[in-house]
Amino acid sequence: MAENQHPDSAGGSSGCPQTGTVYALVEIGMDVMKPTVLLLSGTSEGPILAQALLDAGFDVLATVTRAEARVHLFGAMLQAMRVETRGFTEESLQAFLTQGGAALVLDATHPYAVRITQIAASVCARLGVPYVRYQRPDWEPPAETTVYAAGYAEAAALLPELGSRILLTLGAKQLKHFAHLHDRLTQFARVLPSPASVQQALDAGFAQGRILALRPPFSQAFNMSLLREYAIEVLVTKASGAAGGVVEKVLAAHEMGLTTLMIHRPVQPELAVVSSVEAAVQACQAYPQTGVADHVIP
Repeated sequence: MAENQHPDSAGGSSGCPQTGTVYALVEIGMDVMKPTVLLLSGTSEGPILAQALLDAGFDVLATVTRAEARVHLFGAMLQAMRVETRGFTEESLQAFLTQGGAALVLDATHPYAVRITQIAASVCARLGVPYVRYQRPDWEPPAETTVYAAGYAEAAALLPELGSRILLTLGAKQLKHFAHLHDRLTQFARVLPSPASVQQALDAGFAQGRILALRPPFSQAFNMSLLREYAIEVLVTKASGAAGGVVEKVLAAHEMGLTTLMIHRPVQPELAVVSSVEAAVQACQAYPQTGVADHVIP
């Protein structure tokens, strides 16, 4: 029997007229199904975007790559939506979307999470699944105390010229790019207080006393206290935007007359982006919304 076919239609004994390829859409005591948005998350905007989508009438499936992010970011919303700890490869995302896992994709991953953004945009384009890229607005730091690097390798090459006591605040995964500098510089790493993050710092050669395992947000006053306590000369960070806590730490360093080494965001000129929650929801609403509980009766 064909999928969704009325059980009496196979033998024609139901009394329903045979209409060939003409179909009737009827509701049989069922609610209208909400279109599902796959929200690729992991940043502080994730819960805000999720709530806005729920308020707009969408069903939301959010994904994060760390189990702790599921609790710390979405803990208060777990009764209202699905949040899964999972990452996607090109193959697994294609399979997920092909099997009807979501009607559209809202990519709200970190500005530096280039790989998943490329995967999501490519797979959605290939399958014809609507794709929306949310990217938090950038922020312009004080020019007189900021030095820019195009990437991690360039930042590591510049560091010895800028100072000898360094605070790295760019995520545990990227500490490996600075591992070769331990003999030349006194480096401290501020990372999330999770076993995985601390282990990544240890793997990058940071001694336990050089690992500051702390959970944001951090005020400007707290950042100043930390910079002063460890006699930091250079702050290393990414251009993560105001929502990423960059403003407070960069202004703290600036007020103390310290140098900030900021790593530019990766450039992805081929992607159109939205930079506000309202624009992200409107972009999702602009696509045709399907999902009515249809029952096909030939």
